[in-house]
Amino acid sequence: MRITVLISYLLLSILLPAARAADTLPVLRVGVLTYGTLNWELDIARQDNPEEVGYQLELVTLGSPQALTIALQGDAVDMIVGDWLWAAQQHINQREFYFYPYSTAAGTLVTASTLSNQSVRALAGKTLGVAGGKANKNWVLYRAFALKQYQFDIATQTQVKFAAPPMLNQLVQRGDIDAVLTFWHYAAMLDSTAFTSLVTMQEVLSSFGIHNDIPVLGWLFKREWGDQHSSLVNAFLSRSYAIRQTLNDQDDAWKNISSFTEKYPAAAHNALIKAYREGIPTQWGPATWQDMQTLFSVIKQYDDEQALTGQLHSIPTSIFWQNNVLETHE
Repeated sequence: MRITVLISYLLLSILLPAARAADTLPVLRVGVLTYGTLNWELDIARQDNPEEVGYQLELVTLGSPQALTIALQGDAVDMIVGDWLWAAQQHINQREFYFYPYSTAAGTLVTASTLSNQSVRALAGKTLGVAGGKANKNWVLYRAFALKQYQFDIATQTQVKFAAPPMLNQLVQRGDIDAVLTFWHYAAMLDSTAFTSLVTMQEVLSSFGIHNDIPVLGWLFKREWGDQHSSLVNAFLSRSYAIRQTLNDQDDAWKNISSFTEKYPAAAHNALIKAYREGIPTQWGPATWQDMQTLFSVIKQYDDEQALTGQLHSIPTSIFWQNNVLETHE
């Protein structure tokens, strides 16, 4: 009995100081979609030792991108992954946020293999499913590409159906629609079957003179909070990038990610991993910012309803968080 008590006392004497030390570390609240691919990284991050990374990670799961931005604005979370255009639009209304690259993985135009090796004109009279609606960069940019390169308007010369990505995948696999313009991971799942990419975002960007990857999504956080917690922000961003480098370099690392292995069919794993790795950003700085300004000009020109750009005439560089994690890889 005395031995048991002594062992318990010793364990407490070891664990309590560690627990107290962890309690003194800053808490970082990250908002994440219940179904988002960000969970792949966070499945690893949640296993981190707070003492080693220098903060306590608290994940707040939410059901939609709109819920994420509302939570961020209402201080229910500290950071989310979102769109740089959203951050730029907030600047117009004196709501200041920072943006730092998370992924360059963009939407892809996918068709049945019978349409492979053809131009976008092959979609004339066919049914095109589009994810995200008209207020989405993919729709505006692919339409701009088709107009510029082929004088072909996918808005009027195809039958367009806007729907959620899972529904679109089902429809194209059943043959109910002919092609889909969808988000990268849904496109990757189609690419793993009998479908092929008709046009990629890199082809779209190249047509407008942009030959480097541009971040599609990034970490968003309030300017005031970021300025006050710069060490915490940089520690988390460094850890985030380190995890993605592990996922880029080590195939075995994917085996322990339940949000990946349990949700997605094994047949699609290789295609998903490949697409994820291609979307890991490697540079950040003035050259990327200039490319983003060029891209914004294209979006502004073809955003007929100004749903994406509104009163914006350029991207304010003040939204860009400057951290050398990615700059060192340019």
